[in-house]
Amino acid sequence: MIKDIKIESNKVLWTFENRTITLKLEDAFWASERKEVHLIQIETGKNFKQNKVYFFNYAGKLILYYDLEAGTVEWSLQENMKKITVENMNQVGFFPQEKRIFIISCGNQELMGYDTNGNYLFKVKNPSGLKMLYFSNLRHNIIVVCDGEKNQEDKYCRSRYNFFIDINTGKLTKGGVAY
Repeated sequence: MIKDIKIESNKVLWTFENRTITLKLEDAFWASERKEVHLIQIETGKNFKQNKVYFFNYAGKLILYYDLEAGTVEWSLQENMKKITVENMNQVGFFPQEKRIFIISCGNQELMGYDTNGNYLFKVKNPSGLKMLYFSNLRHNIIVVCDGEKNQEDKYCRSRYNFFIDINTGKLTKGGVAY
């Protein structure tokens, strides 16, 4: 069990198995445990603007990281480093249980899917009139949350929707309103 994740002077600290894990990460501003996958997620960037995101196991070993400015995602697979480079990378979703990495590119407004072996799986465009924002989980499914234009609003002026992602084909199926 993880105890006390803290950020102090460009260091992120937590306790695991009665040991204090200390990582030095410049401009770290957010850290959280992702209990469902047994990882620590850390966000860094100047002025609290996400630039690099790191995923460490509880013992402090780097599992995956991405750099939005450089457009790179890097991870270790059986001690071999894997790397994906995407222009105009806007958001990355890392889903280790499903062995998937999803990337939203804001240049062409598309979603790309890879498996954790680094194999390219699919590329899909934004749903018409919507812009993909970020990834989440809903009822044990991976979703992408999309923001709609004015013509996408419901009668309560809501225009943000969940789309379920088929993790093998990238097919997007509209769910409900995202909150």
